[in-house]
Amino acid sequence: MKIIIPDNLAQKCGINEREALELLVMAIYKTKGIHGSLSGKILGISEIEFHKLLAGAGETVNYDINDLIDDIKNNDL
Repeated sequence: MKIIIPDNLAQKCGINEREALELLVMAIYKTKGIHGSLSGKILGISEIEFHKLLAGAGETVNYDINDLIDDIKNNDL
């Protein structure tokens, strides 16, 4: 899937392309649509770096027992 954000819209919001992508990924993550590890992969960063990005935006990390089990199964730990 390709999402195109017009430059003038990004400029009106005061963000660049990267910031728009980060905001989109964080929004999907917060609705529990994707896990932290996939969020990081989409952004080209580690899950820990993604968690730092969330913290910098004042957001909390969604991480429950199912996430831990998934991480263990996928060798993400």
